[in-house]
Amino acid sequence: MTSPLHPVPASDPQTRKVADSIAATLAKYGVRYAFGIPGNDVLELVRACEEHGIEFVLAKTEPAAAFMADAVYQLTGRPAVMIVAFGPGMSNAGAGLASATMERSAMLVLCGELATNRYGIYNHQAFDHLAFAAPLTKLAAPLNPERAAQQTARALDVALAYPAGPVMINCPANLTRAGASQDAVFEPRRSFATILSETAAADARSMIEAAGRPLALIGRGTLHDGITDAVGPFIEGWGLPFLTTYKVKGIVDERHPLCLGSVGLSPVVDTENLGLIEEADLMVLVGFDPIELRDAWLDAWPEDRPCLTIDHGPQTHRIFPVGRQALGDVGGILRQLTPSEQRENNWPEERLTAFKDAVAHIVRPRESKTGISPAALFKTVGDMAGEDWILTVDVGAHRILANHVIDCRRPGQLMQSNGLGCMGYAIPAAVGAQLVHPDRPVVALVGDGCALMTLGELGIAAERDQPLVVVVLNDATLALIKLKQNKMQLDARGVDFGDARFDRIGEGFGAHGLRVDTLEAFTDALRGAVAERRFTVIDAVIDPAEYWEQM
Repeated sequence: MTSPLHPVPASDPQTRKVADSIAATLAKYGVRYAFGIPGNDVLELVRACEEHGIEFVLAKTEPAAAFMADAVYQLTGRPAVMIVAFGPGMSNAGAGLASATMERSAMLVLCGELATNRYGIYNHQAFDHLAFAAPLTKLAAPLNPERAAQQTARALDVALAYPAGPVMINCPANLTRAGASQDAVFEPRRSFATILSETAAADARSMIEAAGRPLALIGRGTLHDGITDAVGPFIEGWGLPFLTTYKVKGIVDERHPLCLGSVGLSPVVDTENLGLIEEADLMVLVGFDPIELRDAWLDAWPEDRPCLTIDHGPQTHRIFPVGRQALGDVGGILRQLTPSEQRENNWPEERLTAFKDAVAHIVRPRESKTGISPAALFKTVGDMAGEDWILTVDVGAHRILANHVIDCRRPGQLMQSNGLGCMGYAIPAAVGAQLVHPDRPVVALVGDGCALMTLGELGIAAERDQPLVVVVLNDATLALIKLKQNKMQLDARGVDFGDARFDRIGEGFGAHGLRVDTLEAFTDALRGAVAERRFTVIDAVIDPAEYWEQM
C-alpha cells in the first residue's frame, strides 16, 4: 500500500486521477502558479498541481489570491489558477472573480464542492457556487470527470479569448479523487493572424492622412504579445499625439514628446483631456477599452467626428462613438498601417505645450505642513525607477495622482486595479510580480486604508524571502471618500481611523521597517531598500491637503 505522504507519481497511468488530468492540461498551457487557501475538498487539486510543476502559493485571503493571479497574467500573458475551498472560500473569492473580469485577466478558478453523494441533503456551508459565479465569470460549469482534460482546455480557451477573464470549474471532492478515464492532454489553440484587406487598409490610411489634428487614445487592448512593439512605430510614423488609459501607461515611453499623459479618473485632469479632444478632427482608438473610464467619457465626442477604431473585435459598448472599425490582429494591423515615411501632424505646438503645462500644474507638489507631499513622493519614485522596476499601486486618491505624476518607461510598468478599482490590490499584486520576476525591483505604493485590508500578504514576502518594498502613504483617513464628502458639502463621516505604525507591523512580519515624514528621508529609505534588495516597509506620513486641488 502506498503511504498518503508518499503518493505514486501522477505520471503513472494506473494511479492517474481526475485531478491529474486537470493539472497536466494546465501545465500544457504554461500555467506556473496556483494561488489559494486549501480546504479538505481541494487537497487533491493542490497535490496534482504541485506534482505537475505548478507551484501552489498559500495566500492569506481569497481576493489576494486573485490579485496575485492577475499580476502573473498581466506580466506573462499566461493564466494562473486560483484554488478555493467549498462554501466560504468561494464566497470570499467573489471580489477576486469580479476584479479578474473587469481587469480582463485570464484565470481558472478550481472550486471545491460537496461530494456528489451529499447533494440535496447536506447543507452546512453549502450554497449554489455556479449561480454565484455565473455573473462574475466568463464561464462557470460543473466538473465533467469523464472529460476533465478536455473541459479544462475549453475553460482555458474561454479565459484567454479576447477580452480575457476568469472561468470557474466546480469540483466535487469525490470526483477529483476518482480515477481518470481520459488520458489525452490538450494544448492551447493556435490561429492565423488576420489583417485588413489592401482596400480596407488604404481606406484607413486615407482617414489618418486627411486629418490635420489627429489624436490617439490607447487602451489596455494593446497589452498583448506581438502588439506592444507595434504601437510606437505606428504613433511615430503618423506623428500622432496620444493619451493612454492608466493600465497602459508606458506602451510608448511616457517621456516621448508625443505623449500627452493619461486619462480616465481625475475630474480635474479629464477636463483638460476632454477640452483637447474637442479640438481634434480625428480620433484614433487603439485597444481603447472604456472599462477604465469614469462617466464623464459618455458621449465624449460627437457621432459625426471622424473616428478610426483598431481593436480585436467589434466594439458594441456605445459609451462613445467608435466610427470605422479595423478589427483583427491589432499588432498586424498597426504594422500594416504604419507609413514608410514619417508624417507630421498640424497641431499647433503651443497648444500641446499649453496642455502639458496645465496638467503639470494641476499635479504639482504643494508645500506640506504635516508630512510629505504625495505628488513629491510619486515624483521621487518616478525619477528613481529604472526601466526594470515593477510598480503596483492601490486604489484611492493616491492612485489617481500617481498615474499623472509617474512616467512609465515600458508597457504595464504601473500595475493596478482600474476596471473594478478594488482596494487591497497592490500588496498581493506585488507579491505575484516578485514571484514572476525575482531579480527585479518591485515596489508597492499603498494607501493606509488599502494596506489594512491586505497586511497578511506581507507574510508571503517574508516566507519567500522576497526583496519587496512596500510604501504605505499614511494619513489615517480614506482621503478620496473624504474629498467627495467635502465636494458634496457633507461632514466627514466614517472615513477617519487610527494612525497605525506600519513600520512596526512590517517588522512583525520580518521586514525592515522605517517611518519617514520628510521627502529627504523617504528618498533615502527607498534608495537604500532597493539597493540592498531587502524586504522593507516604509511608513510614509503624508499631507493629504493637496488632493483637494488635484482631484
